[in-house]
Amino acid sequence: MWWQHQICSNRLCFRTPGTGKSFTGDYMTVMHDYHHVDGDIPLKHMCLVPEYKEMAEKMFIEGDWEPYFSELARLTLEGAKDNDKVVLSHATDKNEMRDHVIKQIIEGGASEDKITIIQLTIDPKVKARGLYHRTARMAEQSGMTMTECCKAFMEFEGEMTEEKWINMTLEAEAAQPEDGFEVHPKAIMVDISGRDVTHFDNVDKALGLTRSTEVPYESICAKVKPIDEARDKKVMESGFMEAFVEIIARAEAQNGQSSSLAIEEEDTSEEVEARRKSLITTGKICEE
Repeated sequence: MWWQHQICSNRLCFRTPGTGKSFTGDYMTVMHDYHHVDGDIPLKHMCLVPEYKEMAEKMFIEGDWEPYFSELARLTLEGAKDNDKVVLSHATDKNEMRDHVIKQIIEGGASEDKITIIQLTIDPKVKARGLYHRTARMAEQSGMTMTECCKAFMEFEGEMTEEKWINMTLEAEAAQPEDGFEVHPKAIMVDISGRDVTHFDNVDKALGLTRSTEVPYESICAKVKPIDEARDKKVMESGFMEAFVEIIARAEAQNGQSSSLAIEEEDTSEEVEARRKSLITTGKICEE
């Protein structure tokens, strides 16, 4: 049986989404007949599966990540029951977590020599721009504007624009520890900064895959993008945003700190907290 284990993320940014992990997994489904396991399933579906909410709380509030990553291994093994090829995508920053998943997959019957790890790399500005548009889409799916969504987590003046988002994201990432993201010793590094056909070419080369060159990049994207959009739509309609905000607030209270970004000099954490409470209780951001 052929197993494909993919834990791919952005080596330049610490635990941030938007690199292209889900897009890559969906691409492999569309063009190479892989079964894609989105590693965010336990988090995104925590309003649909009570056990998943418990896993998310343990990971973010208690720092116990093992139940979450054990579930990723289980989902991968489950997908392999009816599929010869499986791809798992997730923003995993520590090798300890990756090795935990790999160990459980091997114990579940996979051959170690059939497991491949790839890590996606991307120019930070390209990533930030793509994440802006994805976040704006998810905010709209949950009935909020981009500005309303962002104000639940950070402090800024005026409306949230693409330029402001990119600048704030780059500033936040520059403040992250340089050793925050670990490169796995067995990983194949794949650059996808081009946001063009080179994305697919580089992934295929790393995994020894081939595809028809007659299918243009735009046509592939037209098949791939709706998969993630539909996935996110289901998630946002489930009440995910309110639940996630609540968990983050509890995690900050537990650790006695705030992860909110601020570009103003004065302390505005109380304003951010008020917006979060409004989102949690009413599903909307209400300001005086």
